[in-house]
Amino acid sequence: MRKEFQQRFATECRYAVIKMAETPDPTKKLFYFSVIFGEAQRLLNLQWDRDLALIHLVSQQVYNITTQQLPFLGTVLPIQGDVVFANLVKIMSDFTDYLEKEENKNGNEELLLILGRFAEIAYVVQGNGSYLYEKGILKL
Repeated sequence: MRKEFQQRFATECRYAVIKMAETPDPTKKLFYFSVIFGEAQRLLNLQWDRDLALIHLVSQQVYNITTQQLPFLGTVLPIQGDVVFANLVKIMSDFTDYLEKEENKNGNEELLLILGRFAEIAYVVQGNGSYLYEKGILKL
């Protein structure tokens, strides 16, 4: 991704992380989280980048699945929403830190680790993932 696009993406994500951390409302946290796939899509219109496409896909799925499962957190599903959203904010912050780096020494390895952690959020808010979390097999 071009440096100016990476900076733009980092700026948008940093604002979103701050707002996510400030609000106690899970739906607002998800609203601010949506900047990640929204900005990725805008940047894809300016420059095709496979990593951006992966970021867009993973983050949009995390948003969709978490939004759908929100009413079940802490009720039908044993995992509590505060655990899910604390981790989502942390991972979003780590993603933003990744974007803010001038150079990523580990290249795609670090990005894939972060996207994998996002995927764990989407998995843990579903039945089997929540069950594995309750058993201590899946750890956030």
